[in-house]
Amino acid sequence: MRKTLLVLTLLGLVLVPAAAAHVEPSPEKVPAGTVAKITLSAEGEESVPAVKLTVQMAPGVTDVVAHPTAGWKQSVNGRVVTWSGGKIPDGAHGKFSFTARFPATAGKVLVFPALVTYANGDVVHWIGAESSDTPAPRITLTAGPKAQPPPPPPTTTTSTTDAPGNSDSGGTSAWVWVVVAAIVLGLGAVALVLVRRRRA
Repeated sequence: MRKTLLVLTLLGLVLVPAAAAHVEPSPEKVPAGTVAKITLSAEGEESVPAVKLTVQMAPGVTDVVAHPTAGWKQSVNGRVVTWSGGKIPDGAHGKFSFTARFPATAGKVLVFPALVTYANGDVVHWIGAESSDTPAPRITLTAGPKAQPPPPPPTTTTSTTDAPGNSDSGGTSAWVWVVVAAIVLGLGAVALVLVRRRRA
């Protein structure tokens, strides 16, 4: 019984696959239509050091700028970014950054196929599907920042002061009524005088 358990345990250890050394992007989510900095982490997984990382930009990614990494040389050739000349020992991680403008298609998953070259000439292709043993780095585009509403138009205040002509017309009307009243009184006085003369 113990021998059977030991055999099964050994088989289990043999069948468990070794953890893969992915090329992983950070962050893995970027707002659509923005410029963002991405850092790729590549792990050495062989007895000889990794000496080169090559990454192909996803379609729609533009304005790519490769940032320098100490001990490495960076280059951009079209959609391909390369860091070379340095060393990533077995089990260690190399960090490589680039800045780019991402397309304005929220919800889309962008794929960045990557190749890791080792000092002995071996090349590991990180270009597979997400569920494969060699998945390519992936970045998901999230909803971009919401546009701020435009400021309300400035309010204009209307003046309620009368125009100079209006005030003049009010004064003129008052003088007209004074003259009319004077004429009426004058006519009344004349009529009164005439009546008195007739009686006399």
